[in-house]
This record gives sequence, structure tokens and C-alpha cells, in this order.
Amino acid sequence: MAPPPHLPVQCSKTKTLQGFGSLLGYLPFLLTLLIGGGIVICYCMAVAYGHVEAAFPYISDTGTFPPESCVFTLFLNCAAVVALAIFTLKYLHVVQYNRQCSPAVTRINTAALITGYIAAFGIMVVGAFQETNVLAVHVAGAMMAFIGGTVYMFLIASLGFRQDVNFGVDERQYAKARLAMAILSAISFIIMIICTKEAFEMWYSQHIDDEKKPQLWNKNDKGYNVHLVATAFEWVMALDLLAFLMTFSQELHIIQLQVVLVRHTHCSILSSPAASANSQHTTQDVLIDTDNELCDS
Repeated sequence: MAPPPHLPVQCSKTKTLQGFGSLLGYLPFLLTLLIGGGIVICYCMAVAYGHVEAAFPYISDTGTFPPESCVFTLFLNCAAVVALAIFTLKYLHVVQYNRQCSPAVTRINTAALITGYIAAFGIMVVGAFQETNVLAVHVAGAMMAFIGGTVYMFLIASLGFRQDVNFGVDERQYAKARLAMAILSAISFIIMIICTKEAFEMWYSQHIDDEKKPQLWNKNDKGYNVHLVATAFEWVMALDLLAFLMTFSQELHIIQLQVVLVRHTHCSILSSPAASANSQHTTQDVLIDTDNELCDS
């Protein structure tokens, strides 16, 4: 009897690489370094070149004119990428420990991820579109970053008060502090918007016929004190958001990531019932089983 024909199939070989361990817990510190360090460098450059006044300029004003605008864009783009990583890891952290598959937790977590991504995209827009070039787009990016960041803070803070999910750490110890930071961010945003509108109305009533740049606002200009209040609360919002993300450090420290490499190769099997059964077992062997099933979104 002729031997049964060989049939080509796809065989898979897997290899697991160990993850990054507790290094993920340092991502919030990296984000703080990028944003804080970048703003300080740009501020020093802008003051040195005479592009802004030294007393509390808007954060965007420190990166409006070259050469500091180039540094501003670089640091904000890098910070946005790190922020995306943090938002994604926090989302996966909640998914992993949502063992009861609570629909409410799933909805809040998904909404937080979306608003976090919006905030990160807004940071990129702020860095890419300077206010002196495309003001409308720059302002839209700033609103995305500040509003998205504030909503994200409220959503994440609300998860800490829930009793139907165990996050692997005592996240409830941060819940009150996170809620307080979210409220501070919301209040700061409202004050900043109101004061900015009033300050610029007073500015343009004085400088409508001259070419003085608002980045060089000083105490001799109308609305200077209101302007300082607006810029001070903008800085408070930025620092508040960074402090909020710093509280993720403990959760990120317990996350272990693994990279699974799958290599597909051609092989052949005998076209017999026994060989087919062996093939099914072989295919099942390469499947990766997880301890916890993900909840349906």
C-alpha cells in the first residue's frame, strides 16, 4: 500500500521573554522629568532671549518662539508617549484585577482610557502648534490636555472608592488624595479660564493700536494681576496632574510584562485520523492560557 500523502500545515513555536519587572513603576517619574525638566529648560531659554517676562508666564509662552519652541516640542512629544504608556498600563491593571467583571468598573475604566488618550494627544498638539502660528489649534490642544486630564483624574479616583474590585494594592488609601487632586484641577481650570478671558480683554483695550506681544506682559500693563492669577493656576494644574500620575507608581511596580514571540514554520503531517488527532493536540499545546478571563466590554 502506498504511504499516505503528506499535507503541509503551519506549525508554531513560541518563546517567552521576561518582562520589564518593577521598572514600569518609574514611568511616572520619567513623565515628571520630561514635562518638568522641559518646561524649566524652555523657561530659562525664553527669559534669557527676552521672549517672556520672568514672573509666571503661561506654560505655552515658554515654548512659543525659537529656539526654545524646538525644545518645547521635543519634550512634550516624548512626554505624550510616556503618558500613553501610563494610561494603557493603568487600564490593563484595572482589567486584570476586575475579577468580578463589574460592568460599572469596565465602563469607567474604558472611559478613563479614552480621556487619557485625548489628554496625551492634546499635549502633542500643544507642542506642535505654537500659539503665534495657529492659535485656534493650540488652544484646542490645551483644552484637550487640561479637560481630558481632569476628567481622567475624576474617573480614576472614583475607582478607588469601589468595593467590588481588588486592585492588588490598597488603592483606597490613595482614593481621597486623588479625589482632592481632581477637585483642585477642576477649580484651577475654571479660575484660569475666567482670569485669562478678563486679563486679555484688559490687555487688548490698552494695546489695540501697538505691536507689543502679550508674552511680555509686565506690571505696567492693564490686567497684569489678573494675568498672574491665571498663569499661576495653569502651573498648579500641570503640577497637580503630574502629582496625580505619580500615585500610580506602586500599582505599576507590581505589573509584570512578558513578550511572547511566535514563529510559524512549514511542516507536514500524515493525512490519517491518528495524525490529525496529534495535529490538534500539537496546536492546543502552543495556545497560551491565562489565569483570568477578560470581561466582555
